[in-house]
Amino acid sequence: MQSGYNKRNFIDQIVVIVLFLSILSLFLEYGIRQTRYIFFITNVLDYCIIFLFVSEAVLRISRAEKKLSHIGNNLFDHLLLTVILVLFVYTRYMRFVSGGGEITRLSTNIILIRNTFNILKILSRVKRLNAYIKSVSRHPAQTIAFSFIIVILLGTIFLMLSISTADKSRLGFVNSFFTATSAVCVTGLIVVDTATKFSIFGKIVILILIQIGGLGIMIISYFGAFVIGKRISIEDKLALSYLLNEQDMQKISSSIMKIIFITFGIELVGAMLLFGDFNNIYGDSLTAVFYSIFHSVSAFCNAGFALFTDSLESYKSNISMNFIIAALIITGGISFSVIFNLIENFKTNVETNIFSRRIRKSKLTLNTKVVVISTLFLIFGGMLLIYGIEHRGNLIRFDLKTQYLAVFFQSVTLRTAGFNTIDFTTLRIPTLFIMVLFMFIGGASGSTAGGVKVNTVSVIWAYLKSTMNNRKETTLMNNYISKRTINKSFLIVILSLGAVFTGTFILSLIEPFSFERILFEVVSAFGTVGLSTGITGSLTQISKIMIIILMFVGRIGPMTLIIALSQKPDQIRVKYPEGNILIG
Repeated sequence: MQSGYNKRNFIDQIVVIVLFLSILSLFLEYGIRQTRYIFFITNVLDYCIIFLFVSEAVLRISRAEKKLSHIGNNLFDHLLLTVILVLFVYTRYMRFVSGGGEITRLSTNIILIRNTFNILKILSRVKRLNAYIKSVSRHPAQTIAFSFIIVILLGTIFLMLSISTADKSRLGFVNSFFTATSAVCVTGLIVVDTATKFSIFGKIVILILIQIGGLGIMIISYFGAFVIGKRISIEDKLALSYLLNEQDMQKISSSIMKIIFITFGIELVGAMLLFGDFNNIYGDSLTAVFYSIFHSVSAFCNAGFALFTDSLESYKSNISMNFIIAALIITGGISFSVIFNLIENFKTNVETNIFSRRIRKSKLTLNTKVVVISTLFLIFGGMLLIYGIEHRGNLIRFDLKTQYLAVFFQSVTLRTAGFNTIDFTTLRIPTLFIMVLFMFIGGASGSTAGGVKVNTVSVIWAYLKSTMNNRKETTLMNNYISKRTINKSFLIVILSLGAVFTGTFILSLIEPFSFERILFEVVSAFGTVGLSTGITGSLTQISKIMIIILMFVGRIGPMTLIIALSQKPDQIRVKYPEGNILIG
Protein backbone atom coordinates (compact mmCIF):
# COMPACT_ATOMS: atom_id res chain seq x y z
CA MET A 1 0.00 0.00 0.00
CA GLN A 2 2.80 2.39 0.94
CA SER A 3 4.64 1.52 -2.29
CA GLY A 4 1.52 2.39 -4.35
CA TYR A 5 1.17 5.71 -2.52
CA ASN A 6 4.82 6.56 -3.13
CA LYS A 7 4.42 5.85 -6.86
CA ARG A 8 1.32 8.05 -7.06
CA ASN A 9 3.15 10.78 -5.16
CA PHE A 10 6.12 10.50 -7.51
CA ILE A 11 3.87 10.86 -10.58
CA ASP A 12 2.17 13.88 -9.05
CA GLN A 13 5.58 15.41 -8.41
CA ILE A 14 6.35 14.99 -12.13
CA VAL A 15 3.21 17.03 -12.94
CA VAL A 16 4.34 19.84 -10.62
CA ILE A 17 7.85 19.84 -12.13
CA VAL A 18 6.47 19.98 -15.67
CA LEU A 19 4.21 22.90 -14.70
CA PHE A 20 7.15 25.02 -13.58
CA LEU A 21 9.36 23.93 -16.49
CA SER A 22 6.61 24.93 -18.95
CA ILE A 23 6.28 28.35 -17.32
CA LEU A 24 10.07 28.79 -17.37
CA SER A 25 10.13 27.79 -21.05
CA LEU A 26 7.42 30.36 -21.86
CA PHE A 27 9.36 33.07 -20.05
CA LEU A 28 12.65 32.28 -21.79
CA GLU A 29 11.11 32.03 -25.26
CA TYR A 30 8.85 35.10 -25.04
CA GLY A 31 9.97 37.19 -22.10
CA ILE A 32 13.59 38.07 -22.85
CA ARG A 33 15.84 38.74 -25.81
CA GLN A 34 16.82 35.55 -27.61
CA THR A 35 20.52 34.63 -27.63
CA ARG A 36 22.38 31.40 -28.45
CA TYR A 37 22.63 30.66 -24.74
CA ILE A 38 18.90 31.18 -24.14
CA PHE A 39 18.13 29.19 -27.30
CA PHE A 40 20.20 26.27 -25.94
CA ILE A 41 18.45 26.36 -22.54
CA THR A 42 14.96 26.41 -24.08
CA ASN A 43 15.87 23.42 -26.24
CA VAL A 44 17.02 21.49 -23.18
CA LEU A 45 13.82 22.45 -21.33
CA ASP A 46 11.68 21.35 -24.29
CA TYR A 47 13.32 17.91 -24.34
CA CYS A 48 12.98 17.61 -20.54
CA ILE A 49 9.26 18.48 -20.70
CA ILE A 50 8.61 15.95 -23.46
CA PHE A 51 10.59 13.28 -21.58
CA LEU A 52 8.66 13.91 -18.36
CA PHE A 53 5.31 13.91 -20.18
CA VAL A 54 6.07 10.56 -21.83
CA SER A 55 7.45 9.15 -18.57
CA GLU A 56 4.29 10.16 -16.72
CA ALA A 57 2.09 8.50 -19.36
CA VAL A 58 4.17 5.30 -19.34
CA LEU A 59 4.15 5.13 -15.52
CA ARG A 60 0.38 5.58 -15.35
CA ILE A 61 -0.21 2.91 -18.00
CA SER A 62 2.21 0.49 -16.31
CA ARG A 63 0.42 0.95 -12.97
CA ALA A 64 -3.02 0.28 -14.45
CA GLU A 65 -4.39 -3.26 -14.10
CA LYS A 66 -6.42 -2.99 -17.33
CA LYS A 67 -4.17 -1.02 -19.63
CA LEU A 68 -6.54 -0.67 -22.61
CA SER A 69 -9.34 0.39 -20.29
CA HIS A 70 -7.01 2.96 -18.67
CA ILE A 71 -6.11 4.41 -22.07
CA GLY A 72 -9.80 4.66 -22.99
CA ASN A 73 -10.71 6.35 -19.70
CA ASN A 74 -7.91 8.88 -20.13
CA LEU A 75 -8.34 9.43 -23.85
CA PHE A 76 -8.25 13.24 -23.53
CA ASP A 77 -4.88 13.10 -21.76
CA HIS A 78 -3.38 10.87 -24.43
CA LEU A 79 -4.77 12.98 -27.27
CA LEU A 80 -3.20 16.06 -25.71
CA LEU A 81 0.10 14.23 -25.39
CA THR A 82 -0.10 13.19 -29.04
CA VAL A 83 -0.73 16.80 -30.12
CA ILE A 84 2.20 17.98 -27.98
CA LEU A 85 4.52 15.40 -29.53
CA VAL A 86 3.43 16.31 -33.07
CA LEU A 87 3.92 20.04 -32.42
CA PHE A 88 7.28 19.34 -30.79
CA VAL A 89 8.50 17.40 -33.84
CA TYR A 90 7.14 20.11 -36.14
CA THR A 91 8.97 22.92 -34.32
CA ARG A 92 12.20 20.92 -34.41
CA TYR A 93 11.73 20.53 -38.15
CA MET A 94 10.97 24.23 -38.67
CA ARG A 95 14.04 25.25 -36.69
CA PHE A 96 16.18 22.87 -38.76
CA VAL A 97 14.75 24.16 -42.06
CA SER A 98 14.95 27.88 -41.12
CA GLY A 99 18.49 27.53 -39.87
CA GLY A 100 19.11 27.10 -36.16
CA GLY A 101 18.07 30.05 -34.03
CA GLU A 102 16.12 31.88 -36.75
CA ILE A 103 12.48 30.91 -36.30
CA THR A 104 9.68 31.91 -38.63
CA ARG A 105 6.54 33.63 -37.39
CA LEU A 106 4.54 30.44 -38.08
CA SER A 107 6.96 28.32 -36.10
CA THR A 108 6.95 30.85 -33.25
CA ASN A 109 3.16 30.73 -33.00
CA ILE A 110 3.28 26.93 -33.11
CA ILE A 111 5.71 26.96 -30.16
CA LEU A 112 3.29 29.10 -28.15
CA ILE A 113 0.39 26.80 -29.07
CA ARG A 114 2.48 23.80 -28.04
CA ASN A 115 3.29 25.37 -24.68
CA THR A 116 -0.41 26.16 -24.25
CA PHE A 117 -1.14 22.48 -24.80
CA ASN A 118 1.51 21.74 -22.18
CA ILE A 119 -0.46 23.77 -19.64
CA LEU A 120 -3.73 22.15 -20.75
CA LYS A 121 -2.13 18.75 -20.31
CA ILE A 122 -1.13 19.69 -16.79
CA LEU A 123 -4.57 21.11 -16.01
CA SER A 124 -6.15 17.86 -17.25
CA ARG A 125 -4.39 16.32 -14.26
CA VAL A 126 -5.53 19.14 -11.99
CA LYS A 127 -7.37 16.76 -9.67
CA ARG A 128 -4.19 14.77 -9.07
CA LEU A 129 -2.22 18.00 -8.85
CA ASN A 130 -4.68 19.36 -6.30
CA ALA A 131 -4.37 16.11 -4.32
CA TYR A 132 -0.62 16.53 -4.30
CA ILE A 133 -0.87 20.12 -3.13
CA LYS A 134 -3.24 19.07 -0.35
CA SER A 135 -0.85 16.28 0.66
CA VAL A 136 1.87 18.92 1.07
CA SER A 137 -0.38 21.21 3.13
CA ARG A 138 -4.04 21.71 3.98
CA HIS A 139 -3.96 25.45 4.69
CA PRO A 140 -6.96 27.32 3.18
CA ALA A 141 -4.64 30.30 2.64
CA GLN A 142 -2.42 28.20 0.38
CA THR A 143 -5.42 27.01 -1.60
CA ILE A 144 -6.52 30.61 -2.18
CA ALA A 145 -3.04 31.76 -3.21
CA PHE A 146 -2.59 28.76 -5.51
CA SER A 147 -5.94 29.35 -7.23
CA PHE A 148 -4.99 32.95 -8.01
CA ILE A 149 -1.60 31.86 -9.39
CA ILE A 150 -3.20 29.29 -11.73
CA VAL A 151 -5.66 31.86 -13.14
CA ILE A 152 -2.88 34.42 -13.63
CA LEU A 153 -0.74 31.90 -15.52
CA LEU A 154 -3.63 30.87 -17.76
CA GLY A 155 -4.42 34.52 -18.44
CA THR A 156 -0.77 35.14 -19.30
CA ILE A 157 -0.82 32.36 -21.91
CA PHE A 158 -3.98 33.66 -23.57
CA LEU A 159 -2.66 37.23 -23.68
CA MET A 160 0.55 36.01 -25.30
CA LEU A 161 -1.36 34.64 -28.29
CA SER A 162 -1.13 36.79 -31.41
CA ILE A 163 -4.95 36.78 -31.64
CA SER A 164 -5.02 38.80 -28.39
CA THR A 165 -3.34 41.85 -29.91
CA ALA A 166 -4.84 44.28 -32.41
CA ASP A 167 -1.79 44.16 -34.72
CA LYS A 168 -1.34 40.35 -34.33
CA SER A 169 2.10 40.88 -32.78
CA ARG A 170 3.38 38.95 -29.79
CA LEU A 171 3.02 40.54 -26.38
CA GLY A 172 6.10 39.55 -24.35
CA PHE A 173 5.89 37.20 -21.39
CA VAL A 174 6.54 39.87 -18.74
CA ASN A 175 4.02 42.32 -20.21
CA SER A 176 1.42 39.55 -20.56
CA PHE A 177 2.17 38.36 -17.03
CA PHE A 178 1.87 41.94 -15.74
CA THR A 179 -1.46 42.54 -17.51
CA ALA A 180 -2.92 39.20 -16.38
CA THR A 181 -1.84 39.84 -12.77
CA SER A 182 -3.25 43.36 -12.88
CA ALA A 183 -6.59 42.02 -14.17
CA VAL A 184 -6.88 39.04 -11.78
CA CYS A 185 -5.75 41.17 -8.83
CA VAL A 186 -8.27 43.83 -9.99
CA THR A 187 -5.61 46.53 -9.97
CA GLY A 188 -5.71 48.31 -13.32
CA LEU A 189 -2.04 49.20 -13.75
CA ILE A 190 -1.07 48.76 -17.41
CA VAL A 191 2.22 48.53 -19.29
CA VAL A 192 0.53 48.72 -22.70
CA ASP A 193 -2.54 50.68 -23.76
CA THR A 194 -5.56 48.41 -23.27
CA ALA A 195 -7.64 50.40 -25.75
CA THR A 196 -5.27 50.16 -28.71
CA LYS A 197 -2.95 47.21 -28.04
CA PHE A 198 -5.50 44.44 -27.50
CA SER A 199 -7.95 42.96 -29.97
CA ILE A 200 -11.56 42.24 -29.04
CA PHE A 201 -10.42 38.71 -28.06
CA GLY A 202 -7.72 40.13 -25.78
CA LYS A 203 -10.19 42.54 -24.20
CA ILE A 204 -12.62 39.69 -23.54
CA VAL A 205 -9.80 37.72 -21.90
CA ILE A 206 -9.06 40.72 -19.67
CA LEU A 207 -12.78 41.08 -18.85
CA ILE A 208 -13.00 37.41 -17.82
CA LEU A 209 -9.85 37.71 -15.71
CA ILE A 210 -11.30 40.78 -13.96
CA GLN A 211 -14.54 38.95 -13.19
CA ILE A 212 -12.71 35.88 -11.89
CA GLY A 213 -10.35 38.04 -9.85
CA GLY A 214 -13.18 40.10 -8.39
CA LEU A 215 -15.26 37.13 -7.32
CA GLY A 216 -12.46 34.64 -6.75
CA ILE A 217 -11.95 31.41 -8.66
CA MET A 218 -13.13 29.36 -5.66
CA ILE A 219 -16.49 31.15 -5.52
CA ILE A 220 -17.00 30.67 -9.26
CA SER A 221 -15.95 27.01 -8.99
CA TYR A 222 -18.39 26.46 -6.13
CA PHE A 223 -21.18 28.05 -8.14
CA GLY A 224 -20.36 25.83 -11.13
CA ALA A 225 -20.37 22.77 -8.89
CA PHE A 226 -23.73 23.82 -7.47
CA VAL A 227 -25.21 24.22 -10.97
CA ILE A 228 -24.17 20.70 -12.02
CA GLY A 229 -25.24 19.27 -8.66
CA LYS A 230 -21.78 18.29 -7.43
CA ARG A 231 -21.11 18.12 -3.68
CA ILE A 232 -18.34 20.24 -2.17
CA SER A 233 -15.76 18.73 0.16
CA ILE A 234 -15.18 19.90 3.73
CA GLU A 235 -11.71 21.17 2.72
CA ASP A 236 -13.21 23.37 0.00
CA LYS A 237 -15.85 24.73 2.39
CA LEU A 238 -13.11 25.50 4.91
CA ALA A 239 -11.15 27.44 2.27
CA LEU A 240 -14.30 29.29 1.21
CA SER A 241 -15.14 30.21 4.80
CA TYR A 242 -11.60 31.61 5.14
CA LEU A 243 -11.97 33.54 1.88
CA LEU A 244 -15.37 35.00 2.83
CA ASN A 245 -14.48 35.46 6.50
CA GLU A 246 -17.63 33.45 7.29
CA GLN A 247 -17.56 31.67 10.64
CA ASP A 248 -20.68 29.55 10.08
CA MET A 249 -19.86 26.95 7.41
CA GLN A 250 -23.57 26.07 7.16
CA LYS A 251 -24.16 29.48 5.57
CA ILE A 252 -21.47 29.04 2.90
CA SER A 253 -23.87 27.77 0.23
CA SER A 254 -26.42 30.53 0.67
CA SER A 255 -23.69 33.20 0.89
CA ILE A 256 -22.08 32.02 -2.36
CA MET A 257 -25.39 32.06 -4.22
CA LYS A 258 -26.19 35.55 -2.92
CA ILE A 259 -22.75 36.81 -3.95
CA ILE A 260 -23.08 35.44 -7.49
CA PHE A 261 -26.58 36.77 -8.10
CA ILE A 262 -25.96 40.16 -6.48
CA THR A 263 -22.71 40.59 -8.42
CA PHE A 264 -24.20 39.76 -11.80
CA GLY A 265 -27.35 41.72 -10.95
CA ILE A 266 -25.46 44.91 -10.02
CA GLU A 267 -23.15 44.58 -13.03
CA LEU A 268 -26.13 44.08 -15.34
CA VAL A 269 -27.91 47.15 -13.97
CA GLY A 270 -24.68 49.14 -14.24
CA ALA A 271 -24.20 48.04 -17.87
CA MET A 272 -27.77 48.99 -18.75
CA LEU A 273 -27.31 52.46 -17.23
CA LEU A 274 -23.96 52.96 -18.97
CA PHE A 275 -25.42 51.84 -22.28
CA GLY A 276 -27.21 55.18 -22.60
CA ASP A 277 -23.88 57.05 -22.66
CA PHE A 278 -22.08 54.59 -24.93
CA ASN A 279 -25.11 54.38 -27.21
CA ASN A 280 -24.76 58.12 -27.84
CA ILE A 281 -21.17 57.52 -28.93
CA TYR A 282 -21.30 54.21 -30.82
CA GLY A 283 -25.00 53.97 -31.65
CA ASP A 284 -27.02 50.75 -31.44
CA SER A 285 -24.08 48.45 -31.91
CA LEU A 286 -22.34 45.53 -30.22
CA THR A 287 -19.47 47.92 -29.46
CA ALA A 288 -21.75 50.00 -27.21
CA VAL A 289 -22.98 46.83 -25.49
CA PHE A 290 -19.45 45.50 -24.93
CA TYR A 291 -18.14 48.84 -23.64
CA SER A 292 -21.07 49.03 -21.21
CA ILE A 293 -20.48 45.53 -19.87
CA PHE A 294 -16.69 45.91 -19.69
CA HIS A 295 -16.74 49.18 -17.73
CA SER A 296 -19.54 48.00 -15.44
CA VAL A 297 -17.62 44.83 -14.50
CA SER A 298 -14.34 46.75 -14.22
CA ALA A 299 -15.96 49.35 -11.92
CA PHE A 300 -17.82 46.93 -9.64
CA CYS A 301 -14.74 44.70 -9.30
CA ASN A 302 -12.69 47.85 -8.57
CA ALA A 303 -10.33 46.90 -11.41
CA GLY A 304 -9.96 50.28 -13.11
CA PHE A 305 -9.35 48.94 -16.62
CA ALA A 306 -10.82 51.27 -19.25
CA LEU A 307 -11.15 50.92 -23.01
CA PHE A 308 -9.99 54.49 -23.60
CA THR A 309 -6.38 55.62 -23.86
CA ASP A 310 -6.92 58.45 -21.37
CA SER A 311 -9.01 56.28 -19.01
CA LEU A 312 -12.13 58.44 -18.40
CA GLU A 313 -10.58 61.90 -18.75
CA SER A 314 -12.77 62.61 -21.80
CA TYR A 315 -15.85 62.10 -19.61
CA LYS A 316 -14.87 64.28 -16.65
CA SER A 317 -17.91 66.51 -17.25
CA ASN A 318 -20.35 63.65 -17.90
CA ILE A 319 -22.53 63.59 -14.78
CA SER A 320 -24.33 60.31 -15.46
CA MET A 321 -21.19 58.30 -16.29
CA ASN A 322 -19.29 59.70 -13.30
CA PHE A 323 -22.04 58.86 -10.83
CA ILE A 324 -22.80 55.42 -12.32
CA ILE A 325 -19.14 54.37 -12.29
CA ALA A 326 -18.68 55.84 -8.79
CA ALA A 327 -21.77 54.00 -7.48
CA LEU A 328 -20.46 50.71 -8.89
CA ILE A 329 -17.04 51.31 -7.32
CA ILE A 330 -18.52 52.12 -3.91
CA THR A 331 -20.85 49.12 -4.02
CA GLY A 332 -18.02 46.76 -4.92
CA GLY A 333 -15.76 48.29 -2.29
CA ILE A 334 -17.99 48.00 0.79
CA SER A 335 -18.00 44.15 0.76
CA PHE A 336 -20.73 41.59 0.20
CA SER A 337 -21.43 41.15 3.92
CA VAL A 338 -22.26 44.86 4.22
CA ILE A 339 -24.47 44.70 1.12
CA PHE A 340 -26.31 41.67 2.58
CA ASN A 341 -26.80 43.43 5.91
CA LEU A 342 -28.04 46.66 4.29
CA ILE A 343 -30.51 44.76 2.06
CA GLU A 344 -31.76 42.64 4.96
CA ASN A 345 -32.12 45.66 7.23
CA PHE A 346 -33.99 47.63 4.55
CA LYS A 347 -36.26 44.68 3.81
CA THR A 348 -37.08 44.13 7.50
CA ASN A 349 -37.69 47.83 8.12
CA VAL A 350 -40.12 48.02 5.21
CA GLU A 351 -41.99 44.93 6.36
CA THR A 352 -42.12 46.10 9.99
CA ASN A 353 -42.55 49.85 9.80
CA ILE A 354 -44.88 50.06 6.80
CA PHE A 355 -46.91 46.85 6.64
CA SER A 356 -47.20 46.04 10.35
CA ARG A 357 -46.86 49.69 11.42
CA ARG A 358 -44.48 48.86 14.26
CA ILE A 359 -41.39 50.93 14.93
CA ARG A 360 -38.25 48.85 14.69
CA LYS A 361 -34.74 49.99 15.48
CA SER A 362 -31.96 49.48 12.97
CA LYS A 363 -30.25 46.10 13.13
CA LEU A 364 -27.12 47.10 11.26
CA THR A 365 -24.05 45.21 12.44
CA LEU A 366 -21.00 46.91 13.86
CA ASN A 367 -19.05 45.96 10.73
CA THR A 368 -21.66 47.61 8.48
CA LYS A 369 -21.71 50.80 10.54
CA VAL A 370 -17.91 51.03 10.53
CA VAL A 371 -17.65 50.44 6.78
CA VAL A 372 -20.43 52.87 5.81
CA ILE A 373 -19.25 55.69 8.11
CA SER A 374 -15.58 55.22 7.16
CA THR A 375 -16.43 55.11 3.45
CA LEU A 376 -18.45 58.34 3.59
CA PHE A 377 -15.78 60.03 5.72
CA LEU A 378 -12.99 59.08 3.31
CA ILE A 379 -14.94 60.05 0.19
CA PHE A 380 -15.92 63.53 1.42
CA GLY A 381 -12.64 64.01 3.26
CA GLY A 382 -10.74 63.15 0.08
CA MET A 383 -12.87 65.57 -1.90
CA LEU A 384 -12.12 68.47 0.44
CA LEU A 385 -8.39 67.75 0.59
CA ILE A 386 -7.92 67.29 -3.16
CA TYR A 387 -10.00 70.36 -3.98
CA GLY A 388 -8.24 72.44 -1.34
CA ILE A 389 -4.81 71.64 -2.80
CA GLU A 390 -5.61 71.56 -6.51
CA HIS A 391 -8.41 74.08 -7.07
CA ARG A 392 -5.91 76.84 -7.98
CA GLY A 393 -3.70 74.48 -9.96
CA ASN A 394 -4.76 71.39 -11.88
CA LEU A 395 -8.49 72.16 -11.62
CA ILE A 396 -8.49 75.87 -12.39
CA ARG A 397 -8.99 75.37 -16.15
CA PHE A 398 -12.30 73.52 -15.58
CA ASP A 399 -15.70 75.01 -14.82
CA LEU A 400 -16.99 74.73 -11.23
CA LYS A 401 -19.28 71.76 -11.98
CA THR A 402 -16.44 69.78 -13.55
CA GLN A 403 -14.11 70.64 -10.65
CA TYR A 404 -16.50 69.25 -8.03
CA LEU A 405 -17.33 66.25 -10.21
CA ALA A 406 -13.62 65.51 -10.77
CA VAL A 407 -12.62 65.65 -7.10
CA PHE A 408 -15.64 63.53 -6.11
CA PHE A 409 -14.88 60.88 -8.72
CA GLN A 410 -11.17 60.84 -7.93
CA SER A 411 -11.83 60.55 -4.20
CA VAL A 412 -14.01 57.52 -4.89
CA THR A 413 -11.47 55.87 -7.18
CA LEU A 414 -8.79 56.17 -4.50
CA ARG A 415 -10.76 53.36 -2.84
CA THR A 416 -8.80 51.01 -5.18
CA ALA A 417 -10.74 51.55 -8.41
CA GLY A 418 -8.06 52.99 -10.70
CA PHE A 419 -10.10 55.11 -13.13
CA ASN A 420 -9.06 58.73 -13.53
CA THR A 421 -10.74 61.81 -14.96
CA ILE A 422 -7.84 64.21 -14.27
CA ASP A 423 -4.21 64.08 -15.41
CA PHE A 424 -2.14 62.62 -12.55
CA THR A 425 1.17 63.70 -14.08
CA THR A 426 0.35 67.34 -13.26
CA LEU A 427 -0.78 66.85 -9.65
CA ARG A 428 1.14 68.57 -6.85
CA ILE A 429 3.30 66.53 -4.46
CA PRO A 430 1.04 67.15 -1.40
CA THR A 431 -1.91 65.80 -3.42
CA LEU A 432 0.05 62.67 -4.31
CA PHE A 433 0.92 62.06 -0.65
CA ILE A 434 -2.72 62.47 0.40
CA MET A 435 -3.71 60.00 -2.32
CA VAL A 436 -1.01 57.56 -1.15
CA LEU A 437 -2.58 57.55 2.32
CA PHE A 438 -6.07 56.94 0.96
CA MET A 439 -4.86 54.18 -1.39
CA PHE A 440 -3.03 52.51 1.50
CA ILE A 441 -6.25 52.44 3.54
CA GLY A 442 -8.33 51.03 0.68
CA GLY A 443 -11.83 49.60 0.88
CA ALA A 444 -13.65 47.17 3.16
CA SER A 445 -12.64 43.69 4.25
CA GLY A 446 -14.26 40.97 2.15
CA SER A 447 -14.79 43.29 -0.83
CA THR A 448 -13.20 43.53 -4.27
CA ALA A 449 -11.08 46.42 -2.97
CA GLY A 450 -7.51 46.31 -1.70
CA GLY A 451 -5.48 48.20 0.90
CA VAL A 452 -5.23 47.48 4.61
CA LYS A 453 -9.01 48.03 4.74
CA VAL A 454 -11.14 50.59 6.59
CA ASN A 455 -12.11 47.92 9.14
CA THR A 456 -8.46 47.51 10.15
CA VAL A 457 -7.86 51.25 10.41
CA SER A 458 -11.04 51.69 12.48
CA VAL A 459 -9.91 49.05 14.99
CA ILE A 460 -6.49 50.70 15.33
CA TRP A 461 -8.13 54.12 15.77
CA ALA A 462 -10.41 52.69 18.48
CA TYR A 463 -7.39 51.17 20.27
CA LEU A 464 -5.38 54.39 20.13
CA LYS A 465 -8.36 56.39 21.37
CA SER A 466 -8.93 53.98 24.28
CA THR A 467 -5.21 54.05 25.14
CA MET A 468 -5.10 57.86 25.15
CA ASN A 469 -8.16 57.87 27.46
CA ASN A 470 -6.46 55.31 29.77
CA ARG A 471 -9.17 52.73 29.23
CA LYS A 472 -8.35 49.08 29.88
CA GLU A 473 -10.70 47.81 27.20
CA THR A 474 -10.92 48.90 23.57
CA THR A 475 -14.41 49.84 22.46
CA LEU A 476 -15.81 50.92 19.11
CA MET A 477 -19.37 52.28 18.91
CA ASN A 478 -20.11 50.80 22.35
CA ASN A 479 -18.80 47.38 21.27
CA TYR A 480 -15.84 45.60 22.89
CA ILE A 481 -12.96 44.79 20.51
CA SER A 482 -10.93 41.69 21.38
CA LYS A 483 -7.14 41.74 21.75
CA ARG A 484 -6.88 39.17 18.97
CA THR A 485 -8.61 41.53 16.54
CA ILE A 486 -6.39 44.43 17.64
CA ASN A 487 -3.20 42.38 17.28
CA LYS A 488 -4.29 41.18 13.84
CA SER A 489 -5.02 44.75 12.74
CA PHE A 490 -1.60 46.00 13.82
CA LEU A 491 0.09 43.01 12.17
CA ILE A 492 -1.68 43.71 8.87
CA VAL A 493 -0.58 47.35 8.90
CA ILE A 494 3.02 46.46 9.83
CA LEU A 495 3.26 43.79 7.12
CA SER A 496 1.72 46.17 4.60
CA LEU A 497 4.17 48.93 5.49
CA GLY A 498 6.96 46.39 5.12
CA ALA A 499 5.75 45.46 1.63
CA VAL A 500 5.48 49.11 0.59
CA PHE A 501 8.92 49.94 2.02
CA THR A 502 10.53 46.98 0.24
CA GLY A 503 8.90 47.82 -3.10
CA THR A 504 9.78 51.52 -2.83
CA PHE A 505 13.38 50.75 -1.86
CA ILE A 506 13.93 48.34 -4.78
CA LEU A 507 12.34 50.64 -7.37
CA SER A 508 14.31 53.62 -6.01
CA LEU A 509 17.55 51.72 -6.61
CA ILE A 510 16.62 50.85 -10.20
CA GLU A 511 14.38 53.59 -11.58
CA PRO A 512 15.32 57.23 -12.34
CA PHE A 513 11.93 58.65 -11.31
CA SER A 514 11.32 60.91 -8.32
CA PHE A 515 10.59 59.40 -4.91
CA GLU A 516 6.97 60.54 -4.75
CA ARG A 517 6.16 58.99 -8.14
CA ILE A 518 7.79 55.69 -7.17
CA LEU A 519 6.00 55.63 -3.80
CA PHE A 520 2.71 56.41 -5.54
CA GLU A 521 3.25 53.53 -8.01
CA VAL A 522 4.17 51.05 -5.26
CA VAL A 523 1.21 51.91 -3.01
CA SER A 524 -1.11 51.86 -6.03
CA ALA A 525 0.09 48.34 -6.84
CA PHE A 526 -0.10 47.07 -3.26
CA GLY A 527 -3.52 48.66 -2.71
CA THR A 528 -4.67 47.17 -6.06
CA VAL A 529 -5.69 50.70 -7.06
CA GLY A 530 -4.29 51.04 -10.57
CA LEU A 531 -3.73 54.80 -10.57
CA SER A 532 -0.37 55.94 -11.90
CA THR A 533 1.63 59.09 -12.56
CA GLY A 534 2.55 57.65 -15.95
CA ILE A 535 5.68 55.64 -15.15
CA THR A 536 4.29 52.08 -15.35
CA GLY A 537 5.07 51.48 -19.02
CA SER A 538 8.64 52.81 -18.60
CA LEU A 539 9.60 50.48 -15.75
CA THR A 540 12.40 47.97 -16.20
CA GLN A 541 11.68 44.22 -16.24
CA ILE A 542 12.84 43.81 -12.63
CA SER A 543 10.61 46.66 -11.47
CA LYS A 544 7.65 45.17 -13.34
CA ILE A 545 8.22 41.86 -11.54
CA MET A 546 8.32 43.76 -8.23
CA ILE A 547 5.03 45.49 -9.06
CA ILE A 548 3.53 42.12 -10.02
CA ILE A 549 4.49 40.70 -6.61
CA LEU A 550 3.01 43.73 -4.85
CA MET A 551 -0.28 43.42 -6.77
CA PHE A 552 -0.51 39.72 -5.87
CA VAL A 553 0.30 40.31 -2.19
CA GLY A 554 -2.14 43.22 -2.07
CA ARG A 555 -4.96 41.14 -3.59
CA ILE A 556 -4.72 38.05 -1.41
CA GLY A 557 -3.62 40.10 1.61
CA PRO A 558 -0.29 40.06 3.49
CA MET A 559 -1.79 38.02 6.34
CA THR A 560 -3.03 35.35 3.94
CA LEU A 561 0.38 35.18 2.26
CA ILE A 562 2.22 34.84 5.59
CA ILE A 563 -0.19 32.09 6.70
CA ALA A 564 0.20 30.33 3.32
CA LEU A 565 4.00 30.33 3.60
CA SER A 566 4.13 29.41 7.29
CA GLN A 567 4.21 25.93 8.72
CA LYS A 568 1.93 24.74 11.50
CA PRO A 569 3.78 25.41 14.76
CA ASP A 570 4.45 22.69 17.27
CA GLN A 571 2.16 22.90 20.31
CA ILE A 572 4.52 23.59 23.21
CA ARG A 573 2.79 24.36 26.48
CA VAL A 574 5.34 26.61 28.15
CA LYS A 575 4.57 29.71 30.20
CA TYR A 576 7.36 32.26 29.97
CA PRO A 577 8.16 34.77 32.74
CA GLU A 578 6.82 38.27 32.23
CA GLY A 579 9.41 40.70 30.92
CA ASN A 580 9.71 44.42 31.52
CA ILE A 581 10.63 46.78 28.67
CA LEU A 582 10.64 50.57 28.54
CA ILE A 583 8.20 52.08 26.02
CA GLY A 584 8.23 55.68 24.73
